[in-house]
Amino acid sequence: MRLDELAEQEGDAIAIEWKSFLLRPQPEQRSLAEFTEYTKSWERPAGLEPKAEFQSPWSGTSPPPSHSLPAAIAGKTAATFGQEIWRRYHNKLLRAYFIENRDVSSSDVLLKVAHETDIDTDAFEEARTASEEEFEKQVFAEHNEALSSGINGVPAVVIDNRFLISGAVEVEQYRKALAHYREIRDKENND
Repeated sequence: MRLDELAEQEGDAIAIEWKSFLLRPQPEQRSLAEFTEYTKSWERPAGLEPKAEFQSPWSGTSPPPSHSLPAAIAGKTAATFGQEIWRRYHNKLLRAYFIENRDVSSSDVLLKVAHETDIDTDAFEEARTASEEEFEKQVFAEHNEALSSGINGVPAVVIDNRFLISGAVEVEQYRKALAHYREIRDKENND
């Protein structure tokens, strides 16, 4: 949300490239009670981001997601339908998880989110199935790149492939960081 605001303000001066980061790379079984307790930690970011919506703690009957990989692959699948469709899918997927407390590691849920995003579910499933192995490689490559860059959680923003901003920061802090790193880049280019 803050990055969307920043992109709107900066226009063509910046390009935002979303990459995968797996909070839970491998399947991990947790009880609903354990996961519900974990989701109480969402109250902090919810308090920091007025535009974000969170349902905390987890409620409803949906089991907790087992791991992050299925949702990351679904995101790669949605991107094959275009950037705007990916953005809508990404936002609906976040909503499904954080607000509606749905199991985003479930193939059924991921297909329902595709339907809710007006993606033909047969075409979505065909694209996912045909490219799943390649998407998985891409996701793990991006995840490993993040780890090697010192990223160990989300959100994380890397400017010019060199400068890491870790954690949620205000849009104004992103603006200041961009200005600062542009000065560094310009100075390096002029030396």
